[in-house]
Amino acid sequence: MDVIGFAGAGCSVAKIFEKYSQYSVHYIDVDLHGDSKYSLLKSKTMEEAEQNTPVFLKLIKKLKNEVIFICAGSGVTSGSILAVLEQIKHLQITLIYIRPDIDLLNTKAKQREKVVHGILQHFARSGMLKQLCLIDNNKVVEVLGNLSIVEYYTKINEMIANSFHMLNYFKNVDSIMSNISAPREINRISTIGIYNIEEAREKYFYDIESIREKCFYFAFNKHSLNEEKNLLNKISKQMKKAGQSEFTDVSYNITATTYEENFAYIEAYTNFIQGEKIVDKSSE
Repeated sequence: MDVIGFAGAGCSVAKIFEKYSQYSVHYIDVDLHGDSKYSLLKSKTMEEAEQNTPVFLKLIKKLKNEVIFICAGSGVTSGSILAVLEQIKHLQITLIYIRPDIDLLNTKAKQREKVVHGILQHFARSGMLKQLCLIDNNKVVEVLGNLSIVEYYTKINEMIANSFHMLNYFKNVDSIMSNISAPREINRISTIGIYNIEEAREKYFYDIESIREKCFYFAFNKHSLNEEKNLLNKISKQMKKAGQSEFTDVSYNITATTYEENFAYIEAYTNFIQGEKIVDKSSE
């Protein structure tokens, strides 16, 4: 699977995927040089960045069928995002969009972020993206707990990359038990998170609204799988609780691991544009 890191935030998260043999990692940013690195021209506005976007023929030839594209949207270079996506739209693109702390942005950066955040969701709804995974740095920090300034972005980036990799792993190995199927085509906007098994608590990396599907990925050690006689009943009760309404489909996957601790990840999907006023007539 190919990973493309776009600009500063995207490249930082993409680099973490290098430690996993399953991925080929590529980088796009201003003034990049070297293997698997592709350079953008420095621009003063988003419009200029879009117009100046090169055609990355060498990169396109390297890419196979599935691509993970990682980016943020507050910088001037974000004007090139759509132009790059247009070049690889023939592939199955899962886009990880990282939303920065909005309060730390200046006015122009906030405006750029709002535009990109909205446009990418419409791209996902149109079918150009296989999946749009929204990540909010503030929500990731809530999961991690207090962080120092020095470790702030390092820990956030590691959490995003490692969590996404683990979900990919669970989707591609044999499970003990599973009723998960691919999300419905209409539900292309998503987020991921951590599920606290003991507290039955969902901790998402984005405050996603109007969830239509939830997929739980449980990782249990051999001792729990062999010795906990009520484990399946416990999971069944948690899945019933996880359904927000009759309009939320809940599914699960149970995988055996060699880790000492049991843990779980969660994916949530919706077809609603996040950040816009939602009028959900289905619950009336």
